[in-house]
Parts: sequence; C-alpha cells; structure tokens
Amino acid sequence: MKMKLLTASILAASLAGCGGDGDDVFDVPDTSGGSSSSAGPVENTPATFSGLEANTNNSTQDLAGTIVVTDPDSDEDAVQPLSDESTMYGTFSIIEDGNWVYTLDTENSTVASLAGPDDSIVDVVEVQSVDGTSASLEITITGADTVLTTTKAARITDNMLDDAGELRYKFDEAIEKGKLTVSFLKDENVVDEDGADKDAYIGIYGSSTSTSQAMVDLRIQADKYVIRDRDDIEVEIPFVPGEWTDVEMTWDASAASADATPLVTVTINGVSVTTEPFSSASSIPTTVMDGVEAVIFKVGDNGSIIPDGAYYVDNVKVYSDIEGNSIAFEDDFEGYEVGVSLDPEENSDSVYHSNTAETVVANVTAGGEGTGGGSGDESGPGTPGNKIAQITDNMIDDAGELRYKLESAVALGKLSVSFLKDDNAVTEDGSAKDAYIGLFGSSTSTSNALVDLRIQEDKFAIRDRDDITVDIPFTPGEWTEVEMTWDASAASADTTPLMTITINGTSVTTEPFSSASGSPSEVMNGVEYAIFKLGDNGSTIPDAAYHIDEVKIFEDLEGTSLVFEDDFEDYVFGDSLDPDVNPNSVYHSNSAEVIVISE
Repeated sequence: MKMKLLTASILAASLAGCGGDGDDVFDVPDTSGGSSSSAGPVENTPATFSGLEANTNNSTQDLAGTIVVTDPDSDEDAVQPLSDESTMYGTFSIIEDGNWVYTLDTENSTVASLAGPDDSIVDVVEVQSVDGTSASLEITITGADTVLTTTKAARITDNMLDDAGELRYKFDEAIEKGKLTVSFLKDENVVDEDGADKDAYIGIYGSSTSTSQAMVDLRIQADKYVIRDRDDIEVEIPFVPGEWTDVEMTWDASAASADATPLVTVTINGVSVTTEPFSSASSIPTTVMDGVEAVIFKVGDNGSIIPDGAYYVDNVKVYSDIEGNSIAFEDDFEGYEVGVSLDPEENSDSVYHSNTAETVVANVTAGGEGTGGGSGDESGPGTPGNKIAQITDNMIDDAGELRYKLESAVALGKLSVSFLKDDNAVTEDGSAKDAYIGLFGSSTSTSNALVDLRIQEDKFAIRDRDDITVDIPFTPGEWTEVEMTWDASAASADTTPLMTITINGTSVTTEPFSSASGSPSEVMNGVEYAIFKLGDNGSTIPDAAYHIDEVKIFEDLEGTSLVFEDDFEDYVFGDSLDPDVNPNSVYHSNSAEVIVISE
C-alpha cells in the first residue's frame, strides 16, 4: 500500500491563563467572619480519547463519526467545538459531545489521483478536550474500489413483430392462495421504432392466459403503473425507469366461485396499492376460481418491436400461502450461464413454459446496468449518496441505540427494515458484539420484548427462543432485509402474541411462534416501541457501526396501513437523531450515538 501521511492541525483557541505561577494563595472565607488561606497547585487529570480513527474513499464526500472523551474531572468530558475548519484535504466540524463531520474535497488533485483501495493518504485533525488535552483524529482516504459486483437476471426483449417478449412459468396444479414476490427493472428506452412507449407486465393467471382473464395484470408504463381492467384503482406509487423495483402480489381464491373472483393485493416497494384486498377483474371467474396456475412477465406486444430497451426480472418467488412460508417455486437465475436462453424450445433444460420467448440470462451490475442495455441507477440501501442512520457504541455505560415510540400500542402489524452491520463489530479486546432489532410493548426490558433478533458475529439468534434455530445465513458488511409481524389480538396476561420473522424474503419458521416475553401483560396490547441497538453496557466498539434504513411500521399484517416510516433522506448529513442533541428528532430520548450519514 502506498501511504502518504500528511497532517492538518486544527487548533482550537487556547484556554485563557489563570495568571500566577501555579502556586497562588486563595482567600477562603470562614464562619467566624475572618478569612483563612489555602495554598497549592490545582491538579488537572488529562482527558483520554477513543474513536480516533476513520476511513473513507475518494468517491465519498461526507464522513461522520464520534470521538468519546473520558475525564474524571467534573464537566471536562467534552470537546472544544470546531466549525468548518480547513484540513489538508477537506473541512472538519465537531460539537461538544464529540459528534463530528468531515467533508472531503473530492476535486483535490491528490485525492482524485488515488488509484484504488491500496492507494491511500491520511488527513490528521487535531482536537482538544475542554481541559486542553490534545488528540489526533486520523482519517484514512483510499481510492474507490471500481470493481462492479454483478448479479444474474432474466433479460426479456421484444424484437418479433408477431409476438411479445415473455417469461412464463406454469404450475403443475392451481395454487388456491399464495404470494408472488419479484424484482424488476424496465429500461427507460422501452419504445418502438416510432418512439411510442411500450408497457411491461407482471401477471398471474388461472386456467386461461388471455389478458382479459388474468387474476391480476400489473402494467408498467412509461411513468406509472396501471392495473388492467381496474380503472377504479389508481396506483399512486411512482414508477422510475432504470431502477430496480420490488413487487409483491397475493391472492386468495378460498371463497371464489363461478360468480365471485379471488381477492388480490399488490404491493410495490413495500407500499400496498390499496388499503384492502380487491376483487380480481377477470372477465371469466371460472378461469380463476381455483387459484393461480401461471405467472407471466412480458414486454411489448404484437405488431411492433422494441429495438433497444429491455425488461429485467430477478428473484422470482412463488409461495403456496399468503404469509410466504411455503415456497412453491423460486429462481434467482444464478445457476445459469450468461447468455443461456430460457425458452425451452432453444434450451431443453429450461423449467419455463414453451410460450417463453426472447428471454436470456444476463449479467446486471449492482448499479442497475445490464449487459444488454439496462440503464439507470439503483436507489436505496447500498447505493452511493443514500442516507442512512449510523449507530455506534463508544460509551462504557450504555449501548448505541435508535428507538421509536408509537403514540399507542399497535395490536397487530408489521415492521420492515434494512440493516448493515460492519464485520469488525468487536470491543477493544476483540470480543464480538451483537446488534439487535427488537419490538417491545409497555416495557423495554430485553427479557420482556415481543421479539428481539440478535445479529451476532456470523449468525442470527432470537433471544430466549433457543428452540428456534435460524438457518438463514448472516453476512457482515452486506445489506439485509428483515420483516417482523405480530398479532396480539388473542393475547392476554397469560398468553403472548404470535410472531413471524422473515430475513431476505425467507421465513425463519413455517408457522407463527409465540413471543418469549417474560411478562405477557407487558406485550398483550401489542407493540409500542421499535428498537435498533448495537453493543451493550460495559464495553465499547471502537471501529464498527450498525446501519439502518427504510424503516416502516404498519398497523396490519398485510402492510397496507402505514403508521411510521423513515428513509432518512430528509435529514442533513451529520444530523443527530438523539432528541437531546437535535430537538427536531422524532425519535425517543433513549436514542444515543446515532447520526445520519450518506453511503
């Protein structure tokens, strides 16, 4: 590694001298009306510091962190504040509680010339505690890693005048009720040769695949979504071409008949299109009364071609239950070679229906660009510039925490969140420390939680439920999606609520399980708090952080009625979410060591 160590000293104003030589005599009044004298030097114990190292790269402009000052002298465990002080490679600000923000000058010639993660420089910033003790914060700046990670996806095009591009899967028998989840990306240039916009589609069908008989057909247009033949339903969720989008559809044909169509829901990026399930618009109820038999992804139509744009589909999962516990089919396309056709007439190993056409497996970069023309940038967790909550633990007497308190208990509902836990979440002695996602009732004691998911060094565990083994792997340093549901409708002082946990789309258990709360009366009314925590009392984690994004809390199991959400995009970089520091924070006063940063 090439190392160029340069120091930018930022000295706060010196403490005013007290005068004298340190052996001054002080008059102390006595109770007799006279005075007495006391002589001798006033001893000062120098402060100590932790959190004096940080890392960034030359593509990230803003960096934030916390320096912790420890000083046994009264009122001296604080930092002398600095505001927009120039450093060798940027500017630096710090407030009394130790929270700091560093803005890198990415246009500086030395910074811009860094050639990858093995080429680095160090900006050294001098800070002082209130008693004048100095310390140096070292910010290591490397070149950005330009290696692009890729995933495989199905790439659907439309270059045939007599048909559309299509990926179709057919089940052996109808699924009466269930759920489809899928991620898609539709290019911005999905237009015909005359420049007319063309739709892409996600549809679920019964015994007939005629579009008018679909159980539901979601049309992905140039700038919006439409549900075919349901003009009374307006989809207000925006569509952005060139970005990956998550879609979930559920259906329930258990009460369907020749006169009554199944009930359907559609959810886009975690937001339900309707507040209640709606009836399928199938023109022939008998074709859908038994449930879903086919899933179809399509782009374009008969009579025109789309010369440049494509429609990408990934992470297809179909469940035979609405809760998403029993998988009936899944494909993430990672098991195929790039360029392989999914049309069984061209590839005899394909599991897809013979109506599949113009669909091949393609590489797609993490930024959203496919080898065949996918364009645009992905948004959300894991993308540059995305704002997230960063939780650290540099306090001996407490853990780092982000806590939200609902106005009243929610009897049944759902939490969804994305998190990333750094892989070096260890104490100064090297002991691994957990992060947590917890739901609580009226008590926030860990033993009384409705559920507390422990994110350990290399696995997940559910606190006080040793009988449940979480087989889903945990990978430090990667974004992970978690969903929790609770149902306290039948809970009592003797019976705890029922819970589910889903990690990256996979349910931890096949059935809901009982909360392990040690005090059923504290959870019988439902959830009052959502808590995200890192570390514990009695130790610090000097170098790692726990990141949270896309927090959503619903007051129903289906996720149609939103009561709270935060994607942290409305905050300024470096904002504290502790209301004792930032009075505009909506979070609970127990929040500590949590600020907003950008990826």
